[in-house]
Amino acid sequence: MVGVKRLVMVPYMKKSGFVLIMLAVMAASLLVSCKSAVKGDRDQDNLEAICDKVWSYSQSHPDGFTLDIRNMSLPRVGICVAYAATDNTHDRDGLHDVVAHALAHDGYVGGWLNSEDGLYYFDSVRIFSEDELDEALLFAEENGQQAIFVLSSGTEIRVNQAAAA
Repeated sequence: MVGVKRLVMVPYMKKSGFVLIMLAVMAASLLVSCKSAVKGDRDQDNLEAICDKVWSYSQSHPDGFTLDIRNMSLPRVGICVAYAATDNTHDRDGLHDVVAHALAHDGYVGGWLNSEDGLYYFDSVRIFSEDELDEALLFAEENGQQAIFVLSSGTEIRVNQAAAA
C-alpha cells in the first residue's frame, strides 16, 4: 500500500507544485505591473508638475528664458540650440511634449517671444559650451534652426549670418 500511495502522491505533488509556482509567477508579475503603474502615475504627476512650473516661469519672463528643468535653475553660460523635435510649440498643452523631450535628452527648456509673429515659443534645447560655436551652429543647421543664443552675453546669433562669416 505504501508504494501505491507514493505513486499516486508524486504526480499530485508535481501538479500542485507546478500550480503553486505558476501562481507565484503570476503574483510577482501582477506586483511588478502595479509598481510600474504607480511609478508611471508618479512620473506623469512629476511631468505635469514640471510643466506647471515652466508655464508659470514663462508667464513672469515674457521676453524669454532657459531653465534646467531637473532642478529649476538658470544656466548662465553656454550656447542654446533648440531641437527640431519640439519646434512650433506655443501653448500649455504643447509644453508637455517639450518637457518630456527635455527630460529624455539634456534637461533644458527654453522659451522666447518671436517679435515677428508675436508668438511665444517653447523648445527643448541643448546647451553647448561657449567654445563650441562651430558644433552649436552645425547642430542648429541639422535641426533647422534659424538662430542660436549665447547665455552669458544674451546674444542671438542668426545661423545663416554665422555661416556666411
